[in-house]
Amino acid sequence: MIKAVFFDMGGTLVFDKGFSQKMYEHVAKVLEKEADLKPGYDEFINAWLSSPWENDNKEYWDLFRSMVFLKRLGLEPTPHLAEKVYEAVLEAYKEGFYLDEDTYSVFSFIKEKGLKIGIISNVGSYEILSERLEYLGLKKYVDILIASQAVIWKKPDRRIFEIACYLASVEPPEAVHIGDDPILDIMGAKKVGMKAIQVLKAVNEKSPIADAWVNSIKEVKQILEKWI
Repeated sequence: MIKAVFFDMGGTLVFDKGFSQKMYEHVAKVLEKEADLKPGYDEFINAWLSSPWENDNKEYWDLFRSMVFLKRLGLEPTPHLAEKVYEAVLEAYKEGFYLDEDTYSVFSFIKEKGLKIGIISNVGSYEILSERLEYLGLKKYVDILIASQAVIWKKPDRRIFEIACYLASVEPPEAVHIGDDPILDIMGAKKVGMKAIQVLKAVNEKSPIADAWVNSIKEVKQILEKWI
């Protein structure tokens, strides 16, 4: 019997509407005002994405990324400047994605059934995730909020899923994870014994090990009805 439903964010509930450009615009304003620097878009993106300590299994806090970013642009990563950049990145996250509007009805349905709702997201800041959910009006539905930055490990590491189940007071077979990525979401959840539903709206690869597939989030209700 399912007692908790976990969701991925990007590609499942929210979708990119120009996040990189929004981040560039917000951060560029900070750099111009605070450091009199105007990097080009490509230079900006390369500096943000590259890090000498990149690790596929660990998540770095976006405030730390902001420090490394400034250093790679030839600037001193002072607390004042790094925090200003980080604040600009927070704003870009709010504006750079759009929400699948069916999320509200799906979340309401799950809560009406007495199930817990959780978010498991690979993201460089718990604060970013929390503020985005608040901004979208979804935080009131959420019982468990797992940002990879807060727990160190990223999906598909089994530990992030185990932690989510532990905090929700459920065993993995009593939980379902809904996401788009066949490796990060589906394989990761299945490794610990959770059920997994793949959202195909933004992906080309269909996972052969998912328990169910949907084209968009609104179809999730029909599947959950059979499992609860």
